[in-house]
Amino acid sequence: MKKIFGTLVASENPEGIFYIQESLCKKISKKFDEFFIINLINFNLFEKKKLYKNKDSNNLLPHNFKIITPINEEELNKFLVDKNLVAFMEFGKNLNNFKIQFLVKKYNIRLIYLQNTGAIGNQYLGKNLLEHRKTKLFRFYFFRLKKILTYFLLKVFIFSNLFPRIDIYFESDRSIVDNCNNSLGKKIEKIFPFLKICYFKKIVHINARSFDTLAKNKLNLSEDKIVFIDANIASADITFREGKIDEQSKLEYFNQLSQFLLRLSNIFNKEIIICLHPKTDWDMYKKYLGKFELCKYQTSENLKKAFIVVVHESTIIADAIFLKKKIICLKSKILGEYISVRINYYEKQLGIFSYSLEENKELNKNLLQTKLENITKNYDQYINNKIVSEDHTFGEDKIINTVRKEYIINN
Repeated sequence: MKKIFGTLVASENPEGIFYIQESLCKKISKKFDEFFIINLINFNLFEKKKLYKNKDSNNLLPHNFKIITPINEEELNKFLVDKNLVAFMEFGKNLNNFKIQFLVKKYNIRLIYLQNTGAIGNQYLGKNLLEHRKTKLFRFYFFRLKKILTYFLLKVFIFSNLFPRIDIYFESDRSIVDNCNNSLGKKIEKIFPFLKICYFKKIVHINARSFDTLAKNKLNLSEDKIVFIDANIASADITFREGKIDEQSKLEYFNQLSQFLLRLSNIFNKEIIICLHPKTDWDMYKKYLGKFELCKYQTSENLKKAFIVVVHESTIIADAIFLKKKIICLKSKILGEYISVRINYYEKQLGIFSYSLEENKELNKNLLQTKLENITKNYDQYINNKIVSEDHTFGEDKIINTVRKEYIINN
């Protein structure tokens, strides 16, 4: 049986893993002969079926990355029949992914779970969202009920050995690693190893993506621009929880955002550049924010040149913290409470300065700059807990070496 390495996705944009983990993917390309992006979107439940076929790899992908999109289980079986696959788990744990979970177990695919963004996860937010929820109660409680039901069913199927466990969990957040290693399940397994009740068989603490991509470049920094990190107002995180934003609210949001960015640009005499989310509709943002420079897939490069980073909420905020950039978190009622609560978390943890687009308060250049510079002094604890591990080995190197050691996959 041939041992192969890859990732499992269920997405209309299977190349997305490269945009999120570009540095890791480039290193994998050098260390392994092949890497397979296996798109299982045709196996999603409760969705209108479309015909997703194999397509040529995007030019941005390394030459030895191959995209496989099985149309049905017969095609999946034909691909896997003579192979042992070790793969990153990049599909969800929602109800519509349950068939994928079943197939992963059926074909004995070994799963690797990677959380190395250094940003907060949704596990911190459930209680806060419940406490702050004042509107759209039906949508919220439906969402919560669905999450609870999905979690319960997932656990039942895992313990029944119908769904797979995670072989290796790579995590950059020190507190999560400690919680997993000291969990009741781990303690029980140490006494009764045959029970196998933990979802993660092994957890490895690694340096975050920010450390891997930026540690070597911290000397090549400047403060030439004001960089706005787009959150994509049409993202699934927002629309699923808050509903689709109507055209009038969309126009109001973009007008408020444009006015704020212009004022910030005038106060500090700095150029504005807007870094769009990979899934953002370029034409929509060009229509509303065409007066500014827009870019995609160049966020890291522009972040290094930032005088101020303006953001609603994004995993990229960890990069800005690691580089000790001045950060302004923008609040907007139009984006809903999910984004607001995530911003509140960073306010509480780091004292990060937030600004409400609706309140439209005056900005004093000297006071704002002094405040933003003082806040950067609070970053060290966050960096030590969520971005940097005990050793300074690159997280991507630890991932690759662990995979080779555990599964004896050679280049």
